[in-house]
Amino acid sequence: MGKKILIILLCIVLTGCIQSSQTMQERLDEKITAVSALPIPSASHRKPFYTYYTEPSIGHYRSTETSNEFSYQSTKFVMNLNVQAIMDSSTDIAQSIFYTQKPIARNTGSFQNMLDESVSYVCEIYQVDRYYAVFFTSSTVNLFGVTYAGDAAELAGKMYSIARSVIVRKDVVSQVYSHESAIDYEGEAINLYKDIAPEEGTLQELIEDKTHIDNKKDENKTTDN
Repeated sequence: MGKKILIILLCIVLTGCIQSSQTMQERLDEKITAVSALPIPSASHRKPFYTYYTEPSIGHYRSTETSNEFSYQSTKFVMNLNVQAIMDSSTDIAQSIFYTQKPIARNTGSFQNMLDESVSYVCEIYQVDRYYAVFFTSSTVNLFGVTYAGDAAELAGKMYSIARSVIVRKDVVSQVYSHESAIDYEGEAINLYKDIAPEEGTLQELIEDKTHIDNKKDENKTTDN
């Protein structure tokens, strides 16, 4: 029994060593490859404009018709319907989100969704002070979150998994956003994209929120001691 426990502990240590020796690019590519090999599950959530699946480990905070706020472990992340790309197929999703900063890891490609439609995507990871901002942009949805170095590639994998399951009701989106109200949404989407923000809040706000949570944890540890 003791030998089995020792072997398990050794495997955990070795796994940690392997991950720490990998670059962020290698971790991201490895995670995307692993998720790509998995079957796409049927939708577990249905919204007016689209359906999608989240695994049980993903928590849900709140949502609107076009956005969702999720949590994975201690990390919050958001998903917005990419109305601009849905309405205009010529939209260049490959354009870098940070215009003045180079990502430390980037993975681009396409996948086939449940309807056998080809969906292009770009996943980028940026270092922002001691945090890591993860962006996953596809021709159907945008996902964004802030986490730590050791969790960034894992978060990207969760985003990719959700994005693969999204099925958009393009006819309904076109009906709603082909009116004048679509102009306002398009302007908001463009500003949101440039400001690196979810529908509500900015990158800095999410980082501050993350910092606040971390400080709370530190205070609790101090109190406990």
